[in-house]
Amino acid sequence: MDAFDNLLAGNATAETPPTRMDRWAGRIGGALAWLFGLAILISVYEVVMRYGFSAPSSWAHATTTTLCQIGFAFGGAWCMAKREHIRISFVTDALSPRRRWWAELLAQTVGLFYLGGLLYAVGLDAKASLWKFDYAGAWAPELTPGPPNWPLPSIGKAALFLGTLLFLLVLLMHCIDHLRRKRG
Repeated sequence: MDAFDNLLAGNATAETPPTRMDRWAGRIGGALAWLFGLAILISVYEVVMRYGFSAPSSWAHATTTTLCQIGFAFGGAWCMAKREHIRISFVTDALSPRRRWWAELLAQTVGLFYLGGLLYAVGLDAKASLWKFDYAGAWAPELTPGPPNWPLPSIGKAALFLGTLLFLLVLLMHCIDHLRRKRG
């Protein structure tokens, strides 16, 4: 059990305890981490079939791409929940506690605007990909470009929307928590 797991389990203390959204992102990220292992297994299968038996599949590339896309879509929220997302700490470490508080608030605010815009854009893309219907009214989502014609692009775009939403909510809770904390 690492420090983050201890923190989420309530077994450790930290300067900033995890929020409810941190716990959700941690659980979701942990549950989806196995998708990368599955993508590796499918890739190994594809290599063996292609080069060992001259029988490549038509589905392995699109499937591994979608599995990794889903993992990466939720990975940002997982990293933010662990408070290990990209930081340039040598800049903020040199600041006084008061200025550091303001710098963190600025970074969180910029992140909220960025993720809000990203959420809007990927939401439009996911909606256009998922909510498609044919002339008879049957659901016809965006499909892979060739066989096996699975709705993997739609699934990936929906995952990107949900992952961005989770990331935005985690960052929003961090921002609210930051505002509640007293400035140094």
